[in-house]
Amino acid sequence: MSIYREYASVYDRSGQLAFSERMIPYLASVLERHPTRHGAMLDLACGTGTVAIALALQGWQVIGVDQSADMLHEARIKQEALGSALAPSAIRWQQADMRTFALDQRVSLATCLYDSLNYMLCEADLAAVFAHVSGALDPGGLFLCDMNTAYALENYWDEGAWVTDNPDMTVIMASSHDYERHRSTVQVTCFERVDALYRKIQETHVEQAYPVEHISTLMRDAGLQVEAVYRCFTLNRPDEVTPRAFWVARKPGLPGAAS
Repeated sequence: MSIYREYASVYDRSGQLAFSERMIPYLASVLERHPTRHGAMLDLACGTGTVAIALALQGWQVIGVDQSADMLHEARIKQEALGSALAPSAIRWQQADMRTFALDQRVSLATCLYDSLNYMLCEADLAAVFAHVSGALDPGGLFLCDMNTAYALENYWDEGAWVTDNPDMTVIMASSHDYERHRSTVQVTCFERVDALYRKIQETHVEQAYPVEHISTLMRDAGLQVEAVYRCFTLNRPDEVTPRAFWVARKPGLPGAAS
């Protein structure tokens, strides 16, 4: 079953917007410590475009790539709502699979956020993403990404259910965990109020956990140098109870050099 279809229209209102809003200032703090040339950037798995738009407003020329046409539709609506505050040319939206995407230019910054990489359920798919990111980066370019850890999936995405009840929507998330495969499944059910009725939206999301050091190894295999791994939303090293890790990796070389 495809994901992020009907769910795209309610994604921000279902509680998912908070993560992106928290990520925006965190990215600024990471970029202050790990600078890269300001210019073109890639937001891979950009979703409804919250981070892409925020970075475009900071002067980046953004390419937002996502596999879901419906999520990109929401991103375009969000950009258009800004009117003259953001030039139409500031962001280019592109529908593509993160394992096979291709850009017509190099970028000095690439991001892949909100555990999008956990949706890669096998190592080969994850390696393919890293290879394409490496190929898209200019020499000296930076790759920033986060992933849920095995600790998070085992402790927060095990057997359980969460209910969020808002005036216009009720969201139910029910999870289960496969300890042998280090994989969690979350059933997302939204009941959106439409006049006096409710519209039901249901999707199944599966995430795979990988050892933190193994992710770093795959990045190195793709030609990236790992500068740091942080406990996400901090500048501290991750430990055994870190729920989300954040990587800073750089493509070797001098900015502007051929590769």
